[in-house]
Amino acid sequence: MIGRENLAKIDAIFLALMCKKLWQDESQPEDIRETARQFMEEWIKLQDSVPPEKGNGEQFGSVKEQVADIKERMLDFLSPIV
Repeated sequence: MIGRENLAKIDAIFLALMCKKLWQDESQPEDIRETARQFMEEWIKLQDSVPPEKGNGEQFGSVKEQVADIKERMLDFLSPIV
């Protein structure tokens, strides 16, 4: 196992890729695959959202908070699995 502390050092995009790998792994239980798929969809929506305008610190802060939130939830999901 990698451990939560080591996973926390990884950028959120790599955690999302780990979720993608779990989602596509047919040997994983269906509930794990479904949760991983949901994380992937949420990550894609977040990345496809309108980028903050230059100089709009308030909007950028919101995006940073959303990334931090999904990262924490992905860590909670992935840490007991990987």
